[in-house]
Amino acid sequence: VSFQVKEGVLNDHCILVVDDDPEIRKIFGEVLRALGYSCEEAPNGSEALALIRSQRFEIVLCDIRMPGMDGLQVMAEARKIRTDMPFIMITGYDREYFYDQVMEAGAQDFVTKPFTVEELKTKLGRILKERGLAQENVRLLDEQVRLNKKLSTVLSVFRKLSSELDFERLFPLVISKVTEVMRAERTSLYIIDRDRGELWTKVAEKVDEIRLPLGHGISGRVAETGEVINVRDAWELPYFDRSFDLKNNFRTRSVLCAPITNHLGDRIAVIQVINKIGEEGFDESDAHLLMSLASSAGIALENASLMEELEASFEGAMRTLGATVDARHPLTAGHSQRVTEYALLIAEEMNLSEDDRVVIKYAGLLHDIGKIGIKDRVLLKNGPFAPEERAEMENHPAKTRSILETFHFPKHLRQVPAVAAYHHEKVDGKGYPYGLTGEELPLASKILAVADVFDALTSRRDYPKYSDGEVLGFEGMPPRNVIHILKENSGTHFDPAVVTAFLRCLPKALNRYRGSNFSHDYADGMLIALGEKPRGETDRYPRP
Repeated sequence: VSFQVKEGVLNDHCILVVDDDPEIRKIFGEVLRALGYSCEEAPNGSEALALIRSQRFEIVLCDIRMPGMDGLQVMAEARKIRTDMPFIMITGYDREYFYDQVMEAGAQDFVTKPFTVEELKTKLGRILKERGLAQENVRLLDEQVRLNKKLSTVLSVFRKLSSELDFERLFPLVISKVTEVMRAERTSLYIIDRDRGELWTKVAEKVDEIRLPLGHGISGRVAETGEVINVRDAWELPYFDRSFDLKNNFRTRSVLCAPITNHLGDRIAVIQVINKIGEEGFDESDAHLLMSLASSAGIALENASLMEELEASFEGAMRTLGATVDARHPLTAGHSQRVTEYALLIAEEMNLSEDDRVVIKYAGLLHDIGKIGIKDRVLLKNGPFAPEERAEMENHPAKTRSILETFHFPKHLRQVPAVAAYHHEKVDGKGYPYGLTGEELPLASKILAVADVFDALTSRRDYPKYSDGEVLGFEGMPPRNVIHILKENSGTHFDPAVVTAFLRCLPKALNRYRGSNFSHDYADGMLIALGEKPRGETDRYPRP
């Protein structure tokens, strides 16, 4: 075979020539190298399979008639090693092998000897083009799967974030979800405080927030300018603050930081991911993904902020209502607030859920609102009640329920009217106004009952207090008598578990109101009655 071709530029495609005739292998080698391909040769099927196992070939040119293992057998064995290996079969005018037979066996094409360079060039180009298109299709399919997975992830995160309206729970939720999706070592979420020209963030639950000036560090720069910063090594930036790294033995490398905006386009926060796991840095697709997550976070943060403002307004109104009732009588001022504080301490001690604590908070603030309907001559009477006056006074919990049931409480607060109305019920069924037993009473009402009686016993009233037949006067009852009454009535008036929990957290309550509702001596006396060590003289300061 004679041919003339120009020397091509060697490319990345390596082709394996398999033929038992060394002259044929030499001709194919010269042609392929002239066309710009690299080339390996094998004299038989066994050596060809060994080469296929050890290195990658784009195409195999294989003689169909060879001693030991023919070309079709070589192709079948090669496909066990690489299922997508393309084969071009080489043969002379041999009637033992037909084109259809070879193609049905799985070959990509057929070359007869003698051949022309142009023919071989065309067939190689077609197969490589088809192979390239197939690989591109696979790549595009993989990319589509990856994008679909990212979209699914973003939608999943959006659903989780949009369903959380409590800011305290939303803050760590944003951080955890972004860290997971972005495959980062750490995530920081900074809220922008325009009034103070600062950013603030929390590093952990119940840890004081950290504040940074706008423009300070990467996050401060993003907050100020609105740009997206993506850097492989933060230490190379002149405005990066290394103090956190040096203090915490941490090394910040790759950083991707983006602004979070509200529905008006105003920047309200900054989200920052640090050190992508397993890679040198974040790429452009990561930046697009973070912006999508930032958009979801922005909506969630704005909703949570609006809800927080609404709840603050609602709570303020409820506290004002409770204080208004207390203010009708000088000696009950602050009663509803203190009952609420005691009840929440008990709820915390008993590990009640956040939703249960919110119900207790509003029920505590409003438990005496029914006293609005009690005549002044009864409510403000100085001295013992007549029977009909006692009956009217004991009806104030029912009035509380009637008033509160006219409120439109959100779904998670629908229990407030009933919980507030049962605060004078007893677990033995001898309370008022409904005479409910312990099994019929919500735990929240049992908690309010203990908190309410404790405040009544320890506060000044315009009626004398009694204990075991002894008249104890109008001031707060002596500490030992208070503890005795709580324990003695455990199981009849009070739920035993609630009393036990209250006595455990009572030292905290005493110290909270030391110097205000409780004198230092009274608080220390109560601690002694509980078997606790009183605070020393140097510790006697009001709670800040």
